[in-house]
Amino acid sequence: MFLLAGLLLAAAPSWAQTVNVEAVTRYWEITDALRRNEPLTDQVWHNFLELPGNKAYVRSVYDAEDLARYRKAVEVAYMPLYDSLLQAKIKAGAWYYILANDYKQREQEYRAYVAQTAKSPAYLDLMYANAYAWLPARNHTKVADLHLYYVSIGNDATSQKEGIFYSMRASVDYAKIKPGILEGHEMHHQLHPPKDFGTVDPADEGVLGILHDIENEGLADQVDKRYEMMTSDSLELRNWLLAPAPAVIHKMDSLIQIQVRGGAPSSRKQYRRLTNGSNGHLPGFYMSSVIVKNGYAKQMIDHAGDQVAFVLLYQKAAKKDKSHAPLFSDVSIRHFKQLARKYAKLRPAPVALAPK
Repeated sequence: MFLLAGLLLAAAPSWAQTVNVEAVTRYWEITDALRRNEPLTDQVWHNFLELPGNKAYVRSVYDAEDLARYRKAVEVAYMPLYDSLLQAKIKAGAWYYILANDYKQREQEYRAYVAQTAKSPAYLDLMYANAYAWLPARNHTKVADLHLYYVSIGNDATSQKEGIFYSMRASVDYAKIKPGILEGHEMHHQLHPPKDFGTVDPADEGVLGILHDIENEGLADQVDKRYEMMTSDSLELRNWLLAPAPAVIHKMDSLIQIQVRGGAPSSRKQYRRLTNGSNGHLPGFYMSSVIVKNGYAKQMIDHAGDQVAFVLLYQKAAKKDKSHAPLFSDVSIRHFKQLARKYAKLRPAPVALAPK
């Protein structure tokens, strides 16, 4: 049924690690009860969200208000007494109801995926291989005490200090494009530590922070999104991450110029708003794609983790780009180079003076 399953089972099992699927199986138990029109109590929902697979994932993806709406959508999607309401919500394009209904309609597909892949000891090998393709040799290591989780909430994947979390929907859909690329993207984050700049001046935190986000996601996006771009239904991805990117780059450039010319430095929060809250995917994927297209993939990989090197390499690639990728101004480029010199060596934290 799944190409990924065949590849995993055929591979040499060098790692015994498996994926924790407790949050998925508990979801199916809850929804089995909902199918019998048994109400979902607050306690059951709370206990479900407190499972290790759900806790960090939910915290990183949903706020309390969205989570309450999602819970309601799950109840409506699975309880037969709400069928008319469900159809109305789907017709109206209500996303959480569409998503919950998708989990219901594709449950057998998801069950098969879990059975065939999550317990395969070669699963981790494939994940590492996809991540290594976009990392320098020095980062071809193993993550100590790695925890992996499948969840049945939402359509996301995230890498957190507690582990890596994958929604069933995203995992299955990406596996159909190329096995293991979604998992490889999140593993890339675990293996891709940022450059240590030491103590950063407050005035530099905003620009260094957004450049870190852009480099971090831009490089990891080459693991999965470059393949998604090859599919026939990539329009949504193009509209999200590619079409708006030139305008975002120009706006970033304007903020940097304002700071260099004596204006107040923009905060990391301000820069993140500028990138539509994408945490660096926008314009990171666009910028890394320009770098790759113009022949600098190796240099980008060699400098993985160095956000200033990344943006300077983008500028070099953009100058060659036949589609006229946007350039940063000379003012901004000089500022980036100044930052590189300023933080070439670790800067220790200032020593607190004893009170007189």
